[in-house]
Amino acid sequence: MKKFSKKLTYKNSGVDIQKADQLIATLSKQKSEKSKNILSDIGGFSSLYSVNLKKYKNPVIVCGTDGVGTKLKIANSLNQHNFIGQDLLAMCVNDVITCGADPVLFLDYLATSKINLKLHKKVLLGIKKACKAINVPLIGGETAEMPGFYKNNEYDLAGFCVGLVDKKNIFDNSKVKKGDVIIGVKSSGLHSNGYSLINKLLDNKILSLNKTYHGIQLGKALIKPTVIYSSLISKLKKEIKACAHITGGGITENVPRVLPENLTAFIRCNSWKRDKIFDIVQEKANLDDCEMLKTFNCGIGMVIIANKKNLKSILNKCKSLKSKVYQIGEITTYQGISVIYD
Repeated sequence: MKKFSKKLTYKNSGVDIQKADQLIATLSKQKSEKSKNILSDIGGFSSLYSVNLKKYKNPVIVCGTDGVGTKLKIANSLNQHNFIGQDLLAMCVNDVITCGADPVLFLDYLATSKINLKLHKKVLLGIKKACKAINVPLIGGETAEMPGFYKNNEYDLAGFCVGLVDKKNIFDNSKVKKGDVIIGVKSSGLHSNGYSLINKLLDNKILSLNKTYHGIQLGKALIKPTVIYSSLISKLKKEIKACAHITGGGITENVPRVLPENLTAFIRCNSWKRDKIFDIVQEKANLDDCEMLKTFNCGIGMVIIANKKNLKSILNKCKSLKSKVYQIGEITTYQGISVIYD
């Protein structure tokens, strides 16, 4: 049998299990109230959750998974990793709540070539902080160390959200009808979509993270975390007919996904004021309005469709939660396309 002059261990290969354990231990040390529905601690092979059958008499499990995409390149370039966890949670939770579900647990996946305790602690603690803020437990996850797969301090993130909804309370898109109002909920900026285009502008030196454009510091605007809309949607559940999370594909692609085939959304693009970051991107990328609307959220992070008689009540509830909303259009009939703009 051939003998090696030097022992080759897993650690020598680039995988440091002890360091990974140290990283996960930072989550366990964080004090947080454990939900009585959680039957396991972080660190096991699986995570256990007991459904409250008093609250959900006919429970339906709702699942969502997503990542942060190339916004991670911005975080790495700026060396700002505290809030990327909120982006991850938001992308998953905001999908799950569109059917009326309550997000009840979250799991994360972090992959990197080599664990950097200082950096990756910020990422994981950011996830846990965001979970705590909306009372959704981080019940488990996975950290994968893959030597040579990522460059320098690059890492990737994925999230998995599980929600619950009583079957009778699932939003019924079939109830959407002509004359219903369309309400847009303000975004905090680009959220976590369109960053492949942004990074192309940066790579080609058309934009610079360190520069200020039209009074906006670009790096600060691009790293701003995604809004989580769970509290708002929870408060409006009884009045919502349909709900669309405005992510990749923008308003153009996402609103039609929640409409019956014979109806369309008539949306007035001048009915809300979008942040300057969108003007900067449109100008530098030389995009027309149509291209902008199918690439970015353009200032609207969530769209709600409701009966017109409930409009005042919805606006008042949004105001009480300090959520900026706009009546951006109404449901109508139109042959040929699903969304039109005025």
